[in-house]
Amino acid sequence: MSNNHIHKCAISKFNKNWFNEPIYSEEGFIPYTYKGVTYKLWYGKVGKGIKSPLLVLHGGPGGNHYNLVAFQALADERVVIFYDQLGCGKSDRPEDNTLWTPERYFDEVETVRKKLRLNNYHLAGHSWGTTLASAFAYKYPKGILSISLHSPIASFPYYLQHVSKKLKASLPDNAAKIIDAFEFKGEGSEKQYEEAVMEHVKRFVTRTWPLPDPMKRLIAAKNHQLHKVMVGSASELNVFGTLAKTDVSEYLKAISLPILLTCGEYDLCTPEFTRWHHSLVPHAEMHIIDKSAHMTPIDNPVSLLTFQKGFLEKKG
Repeated sequence: MSNNHIHKCAISKFNKNWFNEPIYSEEGFIPYTYKGVTYKLWYGKVGKGIKSPLLVLHGGPGGNHYNLVAFQALADERVVIFYDQLGCGKSDRPEDNTLWTPERYFDEVETVRKKLRLNNYHLAGHSWGTTLASAFAYKYPKGILSISLHSPIASFPYYLQHVSKKLKASLPDNAAKIIDAFEFKGEGSEKQYEEAVMEHVKRFVTRTWPLPDPMKRLIAAKNHQLHKVMVGSASELNVFGTLAKTDVSEYLKAISLPILLTCGEYDLCTPEFTRWHHSLVPHAEMHIIDKSAHMTPIDNPVSLLTFQKGFLEKKG
């Protein structure tokens, strides 16, 4: 019997509970001071396992940990730590648009690490969380045993040039033209725009409908203003905000740690795009999650967490 089969069985046994909000062994707030102002960052720990803990970085920007709660299935062997970034989820949500820069977030994670006294730990990120994880691991590598990048996006310029265009071309009818006209020029019907965006969402964001509770909680708690400042569009096929020129691919290339790369079969961070990431770090382990779009922890958590569990067990 293969190790992957054993891991899949172990993960599958947990499937009745993994979409529930975790029962935290520890939960609280971390003080985070930036430019003389102190904010509160929420965190929650699940499990009491003896293996090295896992810190999970959510996507967005402006998202939260809710769509990643399936990672609690790994808490049988190690502590799994969720945290909501500033402006997100249960953390403080200041109305200060100058805070929403990638560079500030890169340094924010170090405050979390210090306050939680993480010395030997694993790091995982999803979507924008992989941008964050890559930059953070480069700038603050101390104590990190491995990084897992799920639906990675290390370069937004590369995404816009090589990935987004192909996603648009694959949309039916004139959906891409409707999205571009509305987002670039403010032209067209808002109803038609929303319908066109929904075509994209159902193809490349999540294939699980009706939406399960974690996705509903994610959407309900999303910080739309933060997302607007950093991304600038609802479709995410066009990026106008502070992320538009963000490129941490050189950081990723410089990381010699063990790396896991995954993406969904129908992911907006496409398998081709993920292979490009793999070309930057050929020592990385890579897997494509079948029957899944961008929200792999929602669409196919069994496969995703089977690969994650096996990877972590090899690294300690």
